[in-house]
Amino acid sequence: MGRAEKENKREKKERWLKPIQENLSGIRLEGADVACPVCQESGFVITRWIKGPSAKPIYVLHMRDNSIEDVCQISKEQALELRERISIPEKDIEALVQNKKPFVLFSGGKDSLATLIYLRRLSSSLTAVYVDTTAGLPENGDYVKKVCAYMGVDLKVVRPQKDYFTLAKTWGIPSFKYRWCCRELKIKPMANFFRSINEPKVVFDGIRAAESPIRKQYFPVWYHPGFKCLSVSPIFYWSSQQVSACINSNGIPKTLLHSLLNTSTECWCGAYKTESDFRKLYGLNKEMFQKLSDVEESTDKRYTFVYRKAKKIPLTTLEQEILLEAEQENK
Repeated sequence: MGRAEKENKREKKERWLKPIQENLSGIRLEGADVACPVCQESGFVITRWIKGPSAKPIYVLHMRDNSIEDVCQISKEQALELRERISIPEKDIEALVQNKKPFVLFSGGKDSLATLIYLRRLSSSLTAVYVDTTAGLPENGDYVKKVCAYMGVDLKVVRPQKDYFTLAKTWGIPSFKYRWCCRELKIKPMANFFRSINEPKVVFDGIRAAESPIRKQYFPVWYHPGFKCLSVSPIFYWSSQQVSACINSNGIPKTLLHSLLNTSTECWCGAYKTESDFRKLYGLNKEMFQKLSDVEESTDKRYTFVYRKAKKIPLTTLEQEILLEAEQENK
């Protein structure tokens, strides 16, 4: 490797390490301190976000006097072993909220609610951030506002520049392989908001390892390049039982709508909803069902919201089936 190539490599390394170093300055997160499997020295484990693979590269940062002295990249196997040693103790959370302006991503779902409850116990200066995807049920936004008012938490509502229905009519209905919705309706609005916050900040989310095999590969502390700050998942190791216990023991208002649907009410973009979900939606909010049906009718039919045995079932067809079934039941 020539001198110029080495210099270029060093500059690229410094570019992604510099903001991480700035965000860790003056803070020691003991739960993420480990013995590095590469060099055996004590270090801080962190994930580096890169576009593409779900499993992001993992590094151990070796720091001295608030500066990153060395960096070791670890393998997937080493990362798997390290996850069992890492924790998110309350004293680490307290160190973060005392040194930075704390924000909590609150969607109205159970995991984000448990995160909000937990953080509210540790800080009185929280700001909840709710993303109005424009594809959610209005009742969900109302519930978010109700909970924040009940808990005495400041709430900031952010929205995409263009609403879901406008984008869907142009780009088509999102699917598993074509998920433009998350980027346009969630990530971009949040990134724009957090970039406007100039003071040192930290963002907490409700990600849990038990949610999926992909999320199990995450680490609970990482630098978010879009938000320009540390992103922390304080309930990463919690079970579903712990989440429910946290919510049930705090007298928080419950949402009947979520219980009836048993699915997220914040986004009906189409990527993860099933026929059963749309049948429930029809019974609870025909106006939203019709708006989604109109979107489906106006697109080029590359995708529909509902598939049955790999066959496309338009919402107009599903509605006819629902009405026919209801008519037969009433006979």
